[in-house]
Amino acid sequence: MKSDLDLSIPPYNIRISTVGNVDALYDRLIAKGADHEDVRDERIPYWADLWHSALALARYLVASGIVQPGMRVTELGCGLGLSGIAAGLLGAELTFTAYMDEALHYARLNWQQNIPDRPAQFVRMDWRQPDPTLAADLILAADVVYEQRAIEPLLHTFKTLARPGGLILLSEPGRAVGKTFFEKLPAAGFTFSKTTVQETLKALTQTVHILKIRP
Repeated sequence: MKSDLDLSIPPYNIRISTVGNVDALYDRLIAKGADHEDVRDERIPYWADLWHSALALARYLVASGIVQPGMRVTELGCGLGLSGIAAGLLGAELTFTAYMDEALHYARLNWQQNIPDRPAQFVRMDWRQPDPTLAADLILAADVVYEQRAIEPLLHTFKTLARPGGLILLSEPGRAVGKTFFEKLPAAGFTFSKTTVQETLKALTQTVHILKIRP
């Protein structure tokens, strides 16, 4: 069962379908047992919620003028697809990537109900093995820095997918692991600038950092 959220990001109204019972997904994962591949690999269904960072990044895209019609954009860890949909409404050509097929299913559903007349790509990708054919002018990454073990694979993915002269936009809600990630960017060959915004979702306001990262 799904639940729908109607979001206003002027001049756009975006409908995002979410999982109606996220707790059931966690219960289903635990029920697989400690030896199951999904449990050992910690395939936790973070994708199933809409996060403040995704909404903040979508608003930033619409307000900033960064996205140009025809621009190639790849979204990492797309979750429900909100940030990529915002870029698509601005005319970008989108590729959504996620590690879990369920996330790609919802991203596809949300794309089709907001931009039904244009195609997009939906590709399963592991940051530990990034696909260089998905390189793009703009990489979107909303709330992807939430585990220490993901830092090095994510930096590798940024290097692989960011075209020369391209841009990575990352949104992050102030976790300690996010600060560690930011500190590693210069040594990995990236420059960045940071904007901090306040985003409200479901009556809860949260601080979100938006980084403009260049290779």
